[in-house]
Amino acid sequence: MMPVLRQTRGDPSTYSNIDEVVVKHMSLDWNVDFLLQEVQGSVVLTVEALKDTDKIVLDSRDITIHGVEVGGTSAAHTAGETSIVFGTPITIHTPTTLTAGSEVTVTITYKTSPNCTALAWLSPSQTHDGKYPYVFSQCQAIHARSLVPCMDAASVRFTYDAKVAVPKELRGLMSALLQTTEVIGDHCVSTFDQPVPIASNLLALLVGHVVRREVSDRVAIWAEPGIIDKAAFDFSDTEKFVVACEELVGPYEWTRYDIVCLPGSFPLGGMENPCLTFASPTLLTGDKSLTDVICHEVAHSWTGNLVSPKTWEDFYMNEGFTMFLQRKVMAKLYGNEHFGFDAILGWDELQEYISSQGDDHAYTVMRPELDGVDPDDAYSVVPYEKGFIFVCYLESLVGDKAAFEKWLYKYIQTFRRQAITTDDMLGHYVTYFTTEGRNVDFSQADFRAWFDEPGLPPVPPNFRSKLIDDSLELTEKWRRIAEGSQEEVSPADIDGWMCLQICCFLNRIDFDLPVEALTLMDKHYKLNSSNNSEVLFLWLTLCIKNKWSGHEGVLRSFLKRVGRMRFTRPLYCELKEVDEAEAVAIFQENKDRYHNICSKMVAKDLDIEEPETEPEPEPEPEPGHKFHKIYKRVSLRRDGEWVQHDGGSKPRARRLPMSKSAEILVR
Repeated sequence: MMPVLRQTRGDPSTYSNIDEVVVKHMSLDWNVDFLLQEVQGSVVLTVEALKDTDKIVLDSRDITIHGVEVGGTSAAHTAGETSIVFGTPITIHTPTTLTAGSEVTVTITYKTSPNCTALAWLSPSQTHDGKYPYVFSQCQAIHARSLVPCMDAASVRFTYDAKVAVPKELRGLMSALLQTTEVIGDHCVSTFDQPVPIASNLLALLVGHVVRREVSDRVAIWAEPGIIDKAAFDFSDTEKFVVACEELVGPYEWTRYDIVCLPGSFPLGGMENPCLTFASPTLLTGDKSLTDVICHEVAHSWTGNLVSPKTWEDFYMNEGFTMFLQRKVMAKLYGNEHFGFDAILGWDELQEYISSQGDDHAYTVMRPELDGVDPDDAYSVVPYEKGFIFVCYLESLVGDKAAFEKWLYKYIQTFRRQAITTDDMLGHYVTYFTTEGRNVDFSQADFRAWFDEPGLPPVPPNFRSKLIDDSLELTEKWRRIAEGSQEEVSPADIDGWMCLQICCFLNRIDFDLPVEALTLMDKHYKLNSSNNSEVLFLWLTLCIKNKWSGHEGVLRSFLKRVGRMRFTRPLYCELKEVDEAEAVAIFQENKDRYHNICSKMVAKDLDIEEPETEPEPEPEPEPGHKFHKIYKRVSLRRDGEWVQHDGGSKPRARRLPMSKSAEILVR
């Protein structure tokens, strides 16, 4: 019996005529120009006609097209009306009608714009080593269209190859297998191949002064020279995560699993680009205590990358299943208690988010309707944790964890290398457990409520873990101390604790602490000097709320080097409540160090309206530096100003539109 769900819809996030044609392969030939902050070159699309048609419609945003050929013949193209959210549709008029089942190549020569929402151009001062510029992409959810004219639709999966030329001092990397690298004149030219079909959100490019360190036969770590040792150590268990996932859901199909540790201005925790996961340096602790994020990105190699949703409305299928697989793997490697404990913390986060938004808010729906909506705007903890609880609910209906894991394996192998709908997933699940003697009764299951109703899950979870008991006990001890108790405090209170236990303890402190108590806590627990960004973030939040001045130097240092929005935005918001002038002052000192999206969103949080005044130029590299001319003439300020210096003339500034960003970033 297939549950009755909302009727399967088309994709509201694309202009492409995906019902008539589909891109099967993409060949890229790019030159990365730091001077103009552009990617210049061409793309050759191999397109298959699904029905007879005389047009191919692609997504684009702020792209200049120089020419189009279809099958080697020049072809006309027209640009449609531009939308701030979705960009501009490009209609290519084929010289002859394409017949159903036929294939044709479409060659487009073009260049991107400095406004490209997929790319973040960093000055040397925004990198770890501070010597060379850097650029990286973030195509998820619908930003690939600003990097290349394409079918920027979740349902369209394509293979690709690429040739990328960058300044010879730098290296280019992509979400594909590196084939060759050679220096030709002033350029380092690399070629890549991605033989596994991907969706456009997984197209990725990075260019920087990075080096490589192998940690297993199929895992390598990339980072700037000044941070490579730390990154290689903290991410050295990655192979264990890959092997554990293989045991649960089948062979790893992407050949290599490389990780690049980005500069501190990277605004996310991680991004699961195939063959090249992007990771934040905030994951580096010296004790591998935050590698659950790497485990999460590894899990995406199956749930989200190998099997993906047809539209962004089903994003929970990416993140909910990935959270489930991540927690299964962490429990497999580090003990069963880990699953329940991490799930409890996720449940806390989901409840807090829904409480802040209101339980009738449209974006608390697990499968929101996105007509006319930027998928970034709907991004939150909901697809992660509500999606995860839903997968746990599916497991509970079966009543047998081993049987559910067998279905999960079968599900991945059935739909591997495909984009699917909720109906596909749920239909497979119900059919599997109601046939061949597996007579599970689903008559009381209200799946519609899970998918389409806002607020908390219709069936609340009941996660348990003994690991939480010590955390809660310590929280209560400090409640008594705050009320005047003279109980003994010592480092032994948290000796041998996992990072999650310390985070739980700090996060559960919902009462005021006098400054004497905070001083005592730091004296014995050394929280001000923690190398763990999650612990330090929660500690600094607690200090700000309770107006303890002993944290101020640590807070300034943290906000100077960290641009991950999971940390920066809440800290600035907390500081604003206590001392708005101080919050603004610290932000003004550091805004040029952050990613442009981070700067824009923090400015919004602090109610700062950027004055339309002539901006100061970026600090220039020392004369004689290879990139001195580039950064003397052209710079992109993190406050969103594009500054062009024409010789000795005055700089000209124009406002850049900033891409919208999630209000809450969870990974």
